[in-house]
Amino acid sequence: MIIVDLIFNLALLVSASILSGFIDHRWKRDTKSGIVLQGLLFGMVALLGMMNPFVLTPGIIFDGRSVVLSLCALFFGPVSGLIAAALAMVYRIYLGGNGVYMGILVIITSTLTGVVYHNNWKRKQRRSNIFYLYGFGMIVHIVMVLLIFTLPSPMRIVTFKILTFSILGVYPLATVLIGKLLKDQSDSSGRKAAEEALQDSEHKFALFMDHLPAIAFIKDVDFKTIYVNKQLEQTLGASTWLGLMSTEYFPGDFGEKLLADDNDAVDSGFVKVEEMVTDVNGRDRYFEIQKFIIPREGKAPLLGGIAIDITERKHAAELLNEKATELERSNNLMINREIRMIELKKEINELLVYAGKNEKYTNYTP
Repeated sequence: MIIVDLIFNLALLVSASILSGFIDHRWKRDTKSGIVLQGLLFGMVALLGMMNPFVLTPGIIFDGRSVVLSLCALFFGPVSGLIAAALAMVYRIYLGGNGVYMGILVIITSTLTGVVYHNNWKRKQRRSNIFYLYGFGMIVHIVMVLLIFTLPSPMRIVTFKILTFSILGVYPLATVLIGKLLKDQSDSSGRKAAEEALQDSEHKFALFMDHLPAIAFIKDVDFKTIYVNKQLEQTLGASTWLGLMSTEYFPGDFGEKLLADDNDAVDSGFVKVEEMVTDVNGRDRYFEIQKFIIPREGKAPLLGGIAIDITERKHAAELLNEKATELERSNNLMINREIRMIELKKEINELLVYAGKNEKYTNYTP
């Protein structure tokens, strides 16, 4: 009879696991809303189980609350477990009877066992989930069997003989079954969260690179281009570069020069060079290019590159050099003129003295 009643409780637990998955999808288990809702859900399932229990004698009932509460605390933590346990405990006290003390202690010990295992759950991930859950279920229900001895003395031995096999034989298996459903649900939720986080990270990377006011690219270990940002595509038409080496999209000496720079970057870890490239509009553009190694754990490193357009800076420097040259030339002309004026004054004075007259210029400075 207890097996039939337990099957009903198991059906409730399966339904709870499905509803738990829905809650976990909408309200993550690490949020306050998710924690509270999971606790309320499992607490209500424990109540439903106690409303349809296996009745040994009036006031002594057995149901699946130990499985419900222990798994709630195991998978969703102490706060969820406490909420579920509180609901179950209030109702068990309301039911009363000779088994009330055992019932309350089963609620407390099942929840506490789940809390202890929850705190060690991450360190136990390397173990087989089935054996882990079965061992967990055995511990919960060995304690439950021992609590039979808190029943009034006339019922202890009878209850022990009738229910020990069912409790230790069926309840741990039920823990494995429902626990496996919750674990798979947890893994699925974790994978989905990881996928969403990865997509979000990739989206942010794409946004950043597309709005970066510089050219950026990534090459693989064979120096083939595997990524170009939007700026590089628009400036140099690099969308056709993917999968190619620099010698393939820049044939000749220039491509060989870029490939040599790639090799130097791999050998030294970093290089900085200046190059002139013709853009899609036929305009010569100057770039300061920095190439660097991108290490990857367990994989071959990648080669990254960032190029800043220094065309305006280059033109400004050239214009500055031209102005400086022109100024120097003007200064030289001025200096030569002053020297010639001094020489002329000296010649005039010499001619005046030769003619028997006084010198006209006493100061040769212009």
